[in-house]
Amino acid sequence: MLKWLKRIVSAVLIIFFLAIGVFFAIRNPQIISLDLVFWQGPELSVALYMILAFTFGACVALLISSVAFLHNERQIRVLTRKNEKARQEIDALRKASITKELSVGKE
Repeated sequence: MLKWLKRIVSAVLIIFFLAIGVFFAIRNPQIISLDLVFWQGPELSVALYMILAFTFGACVALLISSVAFLHNERQIRVLTRKNEKARQEIDALRKASITKELSVGKE
């Protein structure tokens, strides 16, 4: 129904964040060397390190959320099976109750 509005808003947001990224890269041309405890990184621009950090964080967040998603999907399947078994049991009890009433009524 409002798919076109969602697409327009998504496109505007993507263009906005790309513009911010380009502006950040232009305003921060400094070359730095990343020095971690056990690793010395190559000399790259601040913007490139920021983009790499953002990309790494997004990948980690995607991995963690996919694990949670898969766990929830498994739990949904288990609960659906339990629900189906309970429905079958209720149907069997209803049928047994109806047949009992019919047999009592014939006597």
